[in-house]
Amino acid sequence: MHQITPARLRPFALLALAFATAGRAGENHVYEYQGQRYPYTVEQTGENHTFEFERNPGPESGRRRAAMHVFQAVYGDYSIKPGYVDAFMKEGAMCFVFDGDLYSYRACFLPNDFSAARHQFWGFVSRVPNVKWFLTRQIGPGLLGLGLLFWGVGRLGRRTG
Repeated sequence: MHQITPARLRPFALLALAFATAGRAGENHVYEYQGQRYPYTVEQTGENHTFEFERNPGPESGRRRAAMHVFQAVYGDYSIKPGYVDAFMKEGAMCFVFDGDLYSYRACFLPNDFSAARHQFWGFVSRVPNVKWFLTRQIGPGLLGLGLLFWGVGRLGRRTG
């Protein structure tokens, strides 16, 4: 019988610690625009994904282009239209809404980021299903199911009649 000692548990504890801290570090990405590189990290925080750039990509239009890159890196959706459809303030953050084929995307830039002179640039992105998603993922299959039900009942009625 082997005795369990702290020395024998140490490799397992180190492995568990490595796995626990690996998910917290966030994913590293690089946004490139006009020959400039802007490294940033993304970390999932609940339903949102928080991003933090090492350098500010410039004026508001540069930050919106950077947010598009974050959307594509996080969600892998290249159907997002580059122009925003709505802008609003939420708890001190400036938020922009972009439309995609099946989702609407929101990028919020946290306080102190409204000026290009600031060096930090961070915020969060999220997505919500839009009307097209609802029609193709909910209404369409429901109507198909009802159609098959009525078709089956009609065929059954002809056989017994």
